[in-house]
Amino acid sequence: MVHSTAQKILWQLLSAPDSWISGNDLAKRFNISRESVWKAINGLRKNGNNIESRRNLGYRFTGNSRLSADIIDFYTHNHFKNRLYVENQVSSTQSIAKAFLSHHQVSAPTVFIADHQTAGYGRQGRSFYSPAATGLYFSMILPSPTDRPLQAGLMTTTFAVLIVEVLKQFFPAQDFRYKWVNDIYLNHKKVGGILTEAVVELELRTTASLVVGIGLNITTKEFPLGLKNKATGIAPADRNLLVSRLIETIANNYLDYDNPQYLEQYRQDSMILGQKVDLVVNGEVIAGTAKKIENDGALTIRLADGKTKTFNSGEVVKVNFEK
Repeated sequence: MVHSTAQKILWQLLSAPDSWISGNDLAKRFNISRESVWKAINGLRKNGNNIESRRNLGYRFTGNSRLSADIIDFYTHNHFKNRLYVENQVSSTQSIAKAFLSHHQVSAPTVFIADHQTAGYGRQGRSFYSPAATGLYFSMILPSPTDRPLQAGLMTTTFAVLIVEVLKQFFPAQDFRYKWVNDIYLNHKKVGGILTEAVVELELRTTASLVVGIGLNITTKEFPLGLKNKATGIAPADRNLLVSRLIETIANNYLDYDNPQYLEQYRQDSMILGQKVDLVVNGEVIAGTAKKIENDGALTIRLADGKTKTFNSGEVVKVNFEK
């Protein structure tokens, strides 16, 4: 893969955070003129890169509030090569990923990231609020980890655990929790959602690929009226570094999705176990107490009559916290 002069300079600056690198050193390293260095630096600045310059010291990278494929490539050690796509605005990263998959053979994890979604969606087609510059919205095409039928419930719970593992590294003081099956919560408010869709090989009756979509509210503060009391942001973070760690963690671990340790962690950090909940299944509201998350990721509820019932699908729409 051929890298541009600007990208090479950016990576060099990124490799020495908080350090100054002289224009002369950059010119020598890449066998270019000082004028070429200056032009490349100006081009990088136009793309949102904050690069300080100081006489007798040189240049120093101080951040980029925009999402940048070049920076994400650096942080992931070019893990995704030409399989990483970053856009300012799309309808939905999930839609873009599925459209891509319909025209391309995908043999390795492929990532689609957007700064803003105009029609982001979650389970059952529900809208996912995706304003610019404040969140992370991305989808990953993941080749199927097995020729055997996938345990769909475990895929989503594992993705949730992997995501929270990374979030805890960036926000160690925060107590993230899971709402069965695909939501991530903080202080009883939603900060993230996961949508896992399978692409099936009809003739072989196997899953060819997974398309997992993830939306996270990072610094989002303003929400539509219907979400004001239900959603929140987390805290400021370097979005390029955060999304890099997220996509690397998922790509490196999803093949082991049925490892029992993920489900055990999911159970430990569940926000619903032991609580009274309302579960909507096919339009019917089922009230009871969330008792157990089964080994396949299904949810068991104790009903008002004392009987238990296990559900593989549905949405927990209300949690009545008692402790």
